[in-house]
Amino acid sequence: RLATSRRTGFLTRAARSGHLEANIVGSRGCPYNCTFCGAAVSANPDVTIRVREPENIIGELDILHAEYGVTAFRFVDDLFLGVSRVITRQMAAFTRHRVGERYVWDATGRINVLDRLDNTELERLVNNGPREVALGIESGSDRILRAMDKRIDAEMTERVTRRLVEHGIGVKGYFILGFPGETHEDLRATVRHIRNLWRIADANPGDVRASVFEFRPYPGTPVWKTLTDGGHDPDKLLTYGDVDLTADGADESMRQRDEFNFSVGIQFGDVPLPEVRATLATLTREQYERNQPTRETAA
Repeated sequence: RLATSRRTGFLTRAARSGHLEANIVGSRGCPYNCTFCGAAVSANPDVTIRVREPENIIGELDILHAEYGVTAFRFVDDLFLGVSRVITRQMAAFTRHRVGERYVWDATGRINVLDRLDNTELERLVNNGPREVALGIESGSDRILRAMDKRIDAEMTERVTRRLVEHGIGVKGYFILGFPGETHEDLRATVRHIRNLWRIADANPGDVRASVFEFRPYPGTPVWKTLTDGGHDPDKLLTYGDVDLTADGADESMRQRDEFNFSVGIQFGDVPLPEVRATLATLTREQYERNQPTRETAA
């Protein structure tokens, strides 16, 4: 694992806090079947879900700290905090080894699983050093969330976000615009949802970062089958092209995410693509502005 990490340039400087950061993989696979996701269990029948033993993970953290001075870790699993019994085992080991006293870390999490954590379980998680949890929020429309098979709703997302940011844990929310069947009202619900999550963060020590994407179909996913069964040409669904969003006034905010701005150029919902992209650019610009230090902070 260390040899692979060296080849891929695994160390980065975490600018937010001055930590030296390394990427870590603690598990493989995802037990959920979100219709758009390339990691959906139905799209990966040959992938066995596996989770590393907590002691093995902690051993790698300690080796990276001893050899390179790493004190921040980013779990790049499809879903590190995604199964209650796994969270319980991992956090018990993290507590035994005082991980939260020595390191900080970021990870992906599952909203419906985190929503079921009781206060004691949440406190244990908080005390073990999580800096930010990435959540697949995807939409503010409960109708679209049902179509995605997310098993969450907007109210649950707000509840989980509030519990995390109240404890100073940041939330990075991923959102999809232009999902098949999305209406103008669905799109407006997502915009309202993102801004409401920002308001929740503004009243608490933890932050909320919104990362917004245009819907793209991926082969093997449930929604791919729905689209092709509905008459879409598979070749056209694979014709990805770059999208220039700078015309929407988001030049600086888009600079670090150019590789994510690509599309097959097909309107899948009721909202025309120019409106979808203008909304994406607006939200990205607002997030960029939120990331900038205030005068008081800069001083």
